[in-house]
Formats: sequence, structure tokens, C-alpha cells
Amino acid sequence: MLRTLDNTFDEIRRKTAARPARQGTASPIATTLRAIAGAWREGLAACRQYEELRSSGVSHDRAVREALGLGLIPSDAPHEAAPALYFAGQA
Repeated sequence: MLRTLDNTFDEIRRKTAARPARQGTASPIATTLRAIAGAWREGLAACRQYEELRSSGVSHDRAVREALGLGLIPSDAPHEAAPALYFAGQA
């Protein structure tokens, strides 16, 4: 089903690209369909990357963050150096 929808969006894109644009602007419907197709493609790419990471043994949380480009899990982020401790008047 996903390939069918992706092929349908590609076919729509080809047909609209072959047609001359009216007055140099795209219709709101065409713009919306292009945005939907782009979001769909990004979602599928993230899903594929997540599945790839999970099948290679990466934990769920880390795989989701990497697939969506959210960065490191806060507990895995490098820690800043702890401030020096001051003992018995040594300041």
C-alpha cells in the first residue's frame, strides 16, 4: 500500500510538472499535495531508519531519537565537568 501511494504521488507530480503553470503560480491544492507527499516521504524514511536501527540491536528510545533527528538522550549526553569541591577552608 505504501508503495502504491508513493507511486501515485510521483505520478501526480509528473503530470503537474508537464502541465504549464497558470500565471506563474501553483494552485493551493497542488501546493498542499506536494507538502503532503514530502511529509509522507520523510516519514517513510524515518520509519525505515528506525527499523534498521532496531534490527541492529539499538534500544527503542535511542532509535526513535536518531530516526527523528532529535539528538542524544539527556542521560547519554556528555556531562560538564563537576565544579571543584572545597574542603575545610581551602578556597
